[in-house]
Amino acid sequence: MNKPEFLTRTITGLFIGAISLAAIIFSPWTYLAWLCLIAYLGTREYLKLGKDSIASSHGADMPFLILVIVAATGYAILKGIDFVHVLLLIPVLLSGRFIIQLLAVKEVSELVKNTRSVYSVVAYIAIPLLTGCVFLYGTYSWKFILIPVILIWINDIGAYMIGSQWGKHKIAPAISPGKSIEGTIGGGLATISAGLILRAFWPEIPLYYMVALSLATPLFALAGDLWESALKRDAGVKDSGRLLPGHGGILDRYDSLLFVMPVAALAYFIFVL
Repeated sequence: MNKPEFLTRTITGLFIGAISLAAIIFSPWTYLAWLCLIAYLGTREYLKLGKDSIASSHGADMPFLILVIVAATGYAILKGIDFVHVLLLIPVLLSGRFIIQLLAVKEVSELVKNTRSVYSVVAYIAIPLLTGCVFLYGTYSWKFILIPVILIWINDIGAYMIGSQWGKHKIAPAISPGKSIEGTIGGGLATISAGLILRAFWPEIPLYYMVALSLATPLFALAGDLWESALKRDAGVKDSGRLLPGHGGILDRYDSLLFVMPVAALAYFIFVL
């Protein structure tokens, strides 16, 4: 990476970090808006990515639909409404959309490609972000959601630093040649150390919550990173998008979060609520 590229990547990274931190810390409403932004932009990128990319005329509604589902769920929780009723709308909306597609799309192959992309984006993006709404339940405390975000960052930095210096054994060369076993171990140790430090600063955080995330984050962050790398490799592209200079797209930055978020929400539900 040359100097201008490094500078661009650093500035963009600081901007992304500042926006994420501000959204999480400021209020539950800004946190929800952050989830909705990732949902909308991530869905747009995913539906344009790869061999299953769908025509804009038949897929333009999905980013907005996913945004509405996440926003409605978060709003229901914050307002004390039984949000289960909102979640039940998801299969109803998807089935209704399929009925409309039956009337609009004449080619079977196009119909299957469109519907496959729609259901896969729900599993990959919508459901993980919906689990993020669990942190809105009860009294909102930004520390609980900030912890997995920080641990993901530390894991990425640790894996990059150790892997670039001592990485020799590739962990998944067919998917991501840059990922090494040494880097993965280094990232994991850095994450565990960061968890211990955060627990020292925030002793009110339940120990089991911190331990669960410190151990799980390296594994699930790696899975999210490799899955997004596999999508890009299959599509024959370097980045999922061009929105973020030096970083690529939204999925390039939040791929690990989409896999770690459900784990963090489960740990929050078990050890905190």
